[in-house]
Amino acid sequence: MTNTTKLKTKAKSKADRQPQKSQSAKSLFSPAQILQNIITKKATGKLTISDPNDESIFWRVYVGNGQIHFATSTMGQKERMAYFLQWYYPELEFKGEKFKSDYDQICQYWKSGQLSLQQTRKMLFWLTQDALIQLLALPKAVVQFEKIVGLDPILLSASLRDLVLPMKGTIGQWQKLQPEIRSPFQRVVIKNIKELPKLLWEKVKDIDFLKALCKALSQNVCLYEAAQQLKTDTLALASLLQPLVRSGVVEVQPYHCPINQPKPIIACIDDSKTVQRSVKMVLEASGYRVLSITEPAKALSAMVRHKPALVLMDINMPEINGYELARMLRKSKQFQTLPIVMLTGRDGLIDKMRAQMVGANDYITKPVPPQMLLNTVQENLQQPKKLNQEQSVRGETMLQMA
Repeated sequence: MTNTTKLKTKAKSKADRQPQKSQSAKSLFSPAQILQNIITKKATGKLTISDPNDESIFWRVYVGNGQIHFATSTMGQKERMAYFLQWYYPELEFKGEKFKSDYDQICQYWKSGQLSLQQTRKMLFWLTQDALIQLLALPKAVVQFEKIVGLDPILLSASLRDLVLPMKGTIGQWQKLQPEIRSPFQRVVIKNIKELPKLLWEKVKDIDFLKALCKALSQNVCLYEAAQQLKTDTLALASLLQPLVRSGVVEVQPYHCPINQPKPIIACIDDSKTVQRSVKMVLEASGYRVLSITEPAKALSAMVRHKPALVLMDINMPEINGYELARMLRKSKQFQTLPIVMLTGRDGLIDKMRAQMVGANDYITKPVPPQMLLNTVQENLQQPKKLNQEQSVRGETMLQMA
């Protein structure tokens, strides 16, 4: 079991009370109402919110004791960070190749003395406000709450009221931009270069700006990146482009482009729907596609069809346990080199040895912290931990001695 909890509003509509017509249907809630409920209950953890109309975009809010500690995106942090640094601290050096996360980057500026504690808290406050604007502009969203904060150190504690009240007008403006433009992470691509200057000339009688705009949009960048290049803000740029989207002169695309950048498929074989939801939310927020398999007897046929790049597998399952299923996978030529990660509640030495003997590459214990899950998946995709015959024999010997 995991400590990930699906949040539900107090009042259920008639439709909510009816049986689900499709297992793949996602429950949608008001982000504003869910966040207010969490703050009122003084819950501690992190809330992840995704736009059902653009599943490439995820927002996350870290809360504790009725306060908000930070809010950000789970993807595109580098582009967003560069945009904000240009606005508020352009003198700071930003090395994208060493970038880990926006929160880590800001803490490094503080620890190195480049930002004072007051400046650090202001930067965290501004980034948080921007994230809240975007997620609160969504009328409905897929939400998930985890009772783990995961911020170290915690440098900001702000009330929801102080963060949102000054931005109510901005939230309303972003809501008016929908459905044409739903987020500054979306990419705007020119479809008719000749018509673009004609339609904008009445609003922007600046030939240099129009040239710079065409150049920025031709690079398939998101609005954060385009606004940074044009030295304007994302709301002003989105408002300028909205009529062009309606007319078909430009086209809005998701932050991730599945056609050009296919993401690996991760298979999760676990009969627990709670675990499946948790794994799916964490991995999809980082761009992976997830193949959820709750019936281990059907795992082989599903994996042959979808060809996953890695499999997460529980040990305790009905019909076929994880050890037996891993052994079956290793006997198949198609899956002999497939990274197998045992995802289980067992943490004993014997269990780990058995997992190694049947061909598992790695072993992590539930409940799994989201970052550990991501790190394990990434490490095994890049350089799977190899199991040779000597290791297997050594594992069998240790098992006999145990």
